[in-house]
Amino acid sequence: MKHKAVGAACLAAIAIALGGFLWAYFGLRGAVGVPLVVHFNDMNGITDVGDLRDIASIGILGIIVTVVDFFIAMELEERDLFLGKVVAVASVFFAVLLFIAFAAILGIN
Repeated sequence: MKHKAVGAACLAAIAIALGGFLWAYFGLRGAVGVPLVVHFNDMNGITDVGDLRDIASIGILGIIVTVVDFFIAMELEERDLFLGKVVAVASVFFAVLLFIAFAAILGIN
């Protein structure tokens, strides 16, 4: 692989998103049929409830987005060194935010 920094950053983003999803999924898999708090706001309280399928769909979508970002970053790295790195950093940032969201869902439930 020619572009090791971008590849490593994108693979780290995929690992962070997958790790957060698996952590939340296995942490909440015993709560089948129980409504889970998916979104909480300090001003309004609980604004969205769901079940394990909602959390799984969030995780799967996040993993798909980070995988697509990997391919986009690699293509951009071939053409322009700066834009490939920008997409890789944005992918890591997105994955960290997704991990924090899963940690918050686990903490609230």
